[in-house]
Amino acid sequence: MSEYNPSLSVDCVIFGLDLNEQALKILVYERDIFHNEYPGNKNLKFPGSLVAEDKNLDDSAYQVLNELTGLKNVCLKQFHAFGNPDRIKNGEEKEWVERHYGVNIHRVVTVAYYALIRIDKLNPDQSMIKDKLRWINVDNANNLAFDHSHILEHAREALQMDMILQNVIAFELLPEKFTFMQLQSMYELILGTNLDKRNFRKKMSKADYIVPLGEKQNGVAHKPAMLYAFDRKKFEKSRETISTFFV
Repeated sequence: MSEYNPSLSVDCVIFGLDLNEQALKILVYERDIFHNEYPGNKNLKFPGSLVAEDKNLDDSAYQVLNELTGLKNVCLKQFHAFGNPDRIKNGEEKEWVERHYGVNIHRVVTVAYYALIRIDKLNPDQSMIKDKLRWINVDNANNLAFDHSHILEHAREALQMDMILQNVIAFELLPEKFTFMQLQSMYELILGTNLDKRNFRKKMSKADYIVPLGEKQNGVAHKPAMLYAFDRKKFEKSRETISTFFV
């Protein structure tokens, strides 16, 4: 078994889109160290791990994702490093880390990544930890363990910027077949703003990587909408930028 570096970790902010609840969510791991009356979400943390001495950062982050979700080939991006000397200062939290990994820690620098996955594809395959995983609304994710609320702020800013500049495939959050309304909801939930429906449809209709399928929704109470799909190859070749739409 590889030894852990007690001063270096990775943390993964895993975003998911709940179109039924119209909410952007994050996947958190629930520890059991504080009593229920403790204020906030101090038992909730992002999936992460100390880095093994024989692994690089990216491999460590992918391993965390795979072990907790069973997913591979996930959109994963490193966005920031957090090295405040006091980021693990609470006695119980320090004790939990040392007990969990079997190491003595003094200062831990964490390198943070964000990942985009479809909530309906979540399939934890680690029976000993899957029951401790749950989705929560990003707007309710206050006072997380360690400095993870601060990490979440940076993760949302990074995702928003990448969304605007088209450096990230946020379509990973959508179903394989989606409506224009679902597409607009994705942008609004990530960017935290309302977009004009007519203008949004006009702009996005020009994107050749959003492909009409000639199909409509099935089993809906309202008038069924047309379905579209995301063409990754066309997206990667496209030189358009959606940033002009949001400025």
